[in-house]
Formats: sequence, C-alpha cells, structure tokens
Amino acid sequence: MIAKNQFRIAIYFFVAIALLGLILRTIPVYDLGINFTNFLHAHSHVAFLGWLHGAFISLVSFVFLKDKLETPRFKFIYFFTIANVIGMYFSFPIQGYKFFSILFLSLFLIATYLFLHYFFKNKSEVALYPATYKFVKAGLLLQLLSSLSPWSLGIVIKKLGKTSVFYKYDIFYYLHFQYNGWFLFAMLGLVFYLLERRNIHLNQKDVNRIYYLMLTAVFFGYFSNILWSHPGYFYNSLALIGAGAEIIAFFFLLLIIKRYYRYIKHTISDFSYKILTIVLFTLMLKMVLQFMGSFQYYADLSYHIRDFIIGYLHLIMLGIFTPFLLVLAHELNFINLSKKSFVIFYSGFVITETIIFLRATFTWFLVSVNASVINALLFVFTFWMFLGILGILLKMDKELLSVKN
Repeated sequence: MIAKNQFRIAIYFFVAIALLGLILRTIPVYDLGINFTNFLHAHSHVAFLGWLHGAFISLVSFVFLKDKLETPRFKFIYFFTIANVIGMYFSFPIQGYKFFSILFLSLFLIATYLFLHYFFKNKSEVALYPATYKFVKAGLLLQLLSSLSPWSLGIVIKKLGKTSVFYKYDIFYYLHFQYNGWFLFAMLGLVFYLLERRNIHLNQKDVNRIYYLMLTAVFFGYFSNILWSHPGYFYNSLALIGAGAEIIAFFFLLLIIKRYYRYIKHTISDFSYKILTIVLFTLMLKMVLQFMGSFQYYADLSYHIRDFIIGYLHLIMLGIFTPFLLVLAHELNFINLSKKSFVIFYSGFVITETIIFLRATFTWFLVSVNASVINALLFVFTFWMFLGILGILLKMDKELLSVKN
C-alpha cells in the first residue's frame, strides 16, 4: 500500500463527501424526504476522517515511513481505518448518531491509535527533515488529544444532557484540535518539507519560534470556541492571546517564505505556486477572522448566525487544506492535477462562500433576501464545484487505466 494509492483513495472520499454536500444543498430546493441532520453528520465526519485525515496521513507516511508501508501490519491498520470510514459514510445517513455510527467512529479512533504507535515505532529520516517532523509529530499528538472528545461525549450526554453547555464545549473541542491542531500542524510541517527536501537547512531558532507560538495558539485559541456561552472576559483574553500568537507565528512564517520564495518558485510549477500563494492569503484571512472572534460581540454574532460558522469552516477545509493537499500531491506526482477541473472546483467554492457570507451579513443587518433564490444559487454552484471535484477524480482514474494498459 504505497502512499500514492492512499492519497488516491482519499480523493474518492473527497468526491463522496462532495456528493453528500450536493444532496444537502438540494434539500432546501427540493424536498428529498430524507433526514438533513443525518446526512450532515455523514458529510462532516467523512470530510474530516476520510478526505482530510486520509490525505494528510498518506503524505506524512510518504515522508517518514517510506519502506514501512508494505508490511502486513501497516496494511491491516490502513484498511481497518478505511473500512470504518466507509461504515460511517453509510450508517450516519441511515440512523444518525446511534449504535452503528458510534461503533464505526469508536473503531476508527482505535485505528488512529494503532497508526500512531506504528508511526512512532517505525519512523525514519527524521534527521533529514527536522522541522517537518517537529510539526508533524505535534500534529499527530494533537490528533490524539482531540480523540478524547468522542470518548467523553457519551458521558457528558448521560450526566448533563445535550442541552448542557458542556456538550457543545465537547463538540467544539474536537473540531478545534482537529483543524487548528492536527491538520494545521501537519500542513505547516509539509510546507517545511517543500524546503527541506531540497536540502535547505532551516534555522532552528526560526522554526522553534513558530512552533511554540503555534502551540500557544492552539491551546489558548480553543477558548474562542466557548465565548458564545459568556464564560467571562478572562476567557476572551485567553482567546485573544491564542489568536494573536497565531498571527505572529504567521508573520514569522512569511519571513521564512520570503527568504526562500525565489527558490520555491523555481522548484514547483507556476500553477502550484499561484495556488499556494492563494492558500497563504486565505490562511491570513482565517487568522483575522479568528482574531475578531475573540471579541464578545463577534463571538455572539458568529454563534447566532449559523452561516458565519459554516462559511468559516468551509473557508478552512475547502479554501486552505484542500488546495494545499491537491497541489502538494501534484508536486509529489501522486496525481496529475487537472488545472481545468481545479479551477471549476475552486471557482465554485469562492462563489458559494461569497453567497454564504453575504447571506450571513444580510441577516446581521436585518436585510430581507429571497431565501428560494439564495438556496437555488447555492445548489447550482455546489453542483458546479462537484463537477470540478469529479473531474479531478476522472483524470486520476484515466491515468491509472492508461498506465495499466
């Protein structure tokens, strides 16, 4: 099971969640007679655990496991993981958060523990990529930390109920340590890999500065997720420290990129360079929004207007992590990324994001809009985005068939 094949399987999950996303956008336009919440659970879980987790794991394995990907133990861990994601994909729409869905999620978590043990026992070439490993290791440990949430959720529901603030604290804890922890740290590590694989020796002091600032950001930044419950201004201060630390870390990251940007530009394709530049600006926008969310007014605003939360999460998942993963996979020859299909996907993302944030802004300023028109536009451009994602898959499969023939 080579890393390239792992990534390509993750692409299939990407298409699968895009299909679920299209179904979710269809429901407000045409009643399909299905449970929206159940399909939403399937969409979000497989997006995190099938696409993003699977893609990052494939790239991390490529860098640090190398010749350890063909062992029977690794293959068992990998296929056990995939089987449980598939189980969640079908069980959530049918029954929601009940026995089988919870079972598959629990088994998935066990699979991640098995992978962590295998990874740290069999890792190699750490000395070649010290900055990469530093962030990847932290990301994997933050993933482990995030897994405490699903285990504790049952206890919270039983003891305090779903109406308790601690139930939502638990949900936001999981999300935060996934996308601001595991995914973001893995992405930063792989950014450094783009430099270290070309034998660029990064200044350890510069790397450590970013590393400790980002750790401060992820732990203090969690408190921005609970401000909607008005826990007190002390927690606003902690959230502000987290958001500020992330912005400062981003500034130091820019200094490193600026130092080597000419070298980076000449070692990757022009298309990849442009996309990574857009990702960088989108990451900066994400940090500005998180900083704003540290203030109580905006924390309340984002909590009460759901479109702000949806837009923010899509900005991170589809505007930052997804383009980065596709471009890096393209540069590593995991896939030959179709420029046309990517542009279709990304333009659909930009338009749907614009509509979502505009609708949220209209709600904020009490401006009435035609809900039917908005829902129809979201459906059309989600379909457009789906076509782009499907195009990425079809080109990948076409190449596989041509290689076999």
